[in-house]
Amino acid sequence: MNNVRPEVQVIRRCQAVLPDRVLPDACLRIEHGQITALGPESPDMLAGANHVIDANGRTIGPGFVDVHCHGDGTRRFVDAPEAVALELLRQGTTTVLATVGYTDMEPDLVAQLHHFDSALGEWGRESVAGFHLEGPYVNRKYGAQTARGLIKDPEPAEYREWLRCHGKRIRWWTCAPELPGADAFIREASAAGVVVAAGHTEATPDELSSAVRAGLKVATHWSNATGNTRGRGYRGTRIPGVDEAALVFDELSAEVIPDQEGLHVHPLMLRLLLKAKGTDRILIITDAAYRRANDPIGPADAARDVSIDAFGDLAGSRLTMAGAARNFRRFTGCAWPELFRMASLNAARLLGLEAQIGSLEIGKRANLILFEDELQGLRTFLAGREVPLRP
Repeated sequence: MNNVRPEVQVIRRCQAVLPDRVLPDACLRIEHGQITALGPESPDMLAGANHVIDANGRTIGPGFVDVHCHGDGTRRFVDAPEAVALELLRQGTTTVLATVGYTDMEPDLVAQLHHFDSALGEWGRESVAGFHLEGPYVNRKYGAQTARGLIKDPEPAEYREWLRCHGKRIRWWTCAPELPGADAFIREASAAGVVVAAGHTEATPDELSSAVRAGLKVATHWSNATGNTRGRGYRGTRIPGVDEAALVFDELSAEVIPDQEGLHVHPLMLRLLLKAKGTDRILIITDAAYRRANDPIGPADAARDVSIDAFGDLAGSRLTMAGAARNFRRFTGCAWPELFRMASLNAARLLGLEAQIGSLEIGKRANLILFEDELQGLRTFLAGREVPLRP
């Protein structure tokens, strides 16, 4: 990398967001990329430091963990892996799953994923924790542009080959539980260590319950690309579907896309989700997309943090994790420790990385963001190394 990580550095006079509280006037000591001390400033904290940053009262928290990200708003992850990874780092995302959606998947997915990994540079190799496959085993009826791309029912020979070739890199997989063979797929993927999620689906509560028994762990972008046209009830009654069932099933966590206009998830629905699931079962994501050549983006659309496709439908977002977290906090009034659990720690836990990342704790990797009020003026540190700003 272009910049050098100091062997011993200290960030002093900061407000540190811990998992359960905010520590005022804190001092953070980092040695060889790892947090080794955190608390009130003392001579021992400063001893031997070859780089000291005075935060001057700014807030420090763990770097964001985004498990659902297709790009950086302008480029596809699959086209420019290193450039997108670096841009996401500048936005505060220190751990990300490169999401390959059904519209981006090539028939030879093994070769496509291999090409992606080979194109990663030093920043990407340290920040991209693997892949999130959003498909191809999804319901063609739900989601943006489902008339294109690779969509099909689960094929055992196919997904076994993908797991054999890329099992350690495929970390997250979205499927529709109502498809034929979905439960068997969920069992095998889960046994391989993959976090399996339900998305682009019209699964009934019974189908979702069966999927949970098979190993399902997450509801993908809760209340988006889901339907409930299969239930039968009296006129005027509400038939529960995957979104309602996800609120009830304690085994499931829920991804959520909090854009500033509340288009993906209405603010009242965010409050309902928080009340039902609690702060340990919500994952703030961006579902950040990219600009296609035929997207109808005019001057009035450029500042929006949603992505609208050529058909006028929502197609992911142009969110950053800082923007998504800021919106969630504005809509729900949650406290800083709660916010960072939902934007960092919960995803790290599901990935099995909570001993390394996701919170400010001694012994963890120094993946950090230093910021001013309301997540402005970000400075990002990846394993203690400050990420360079744009040229």
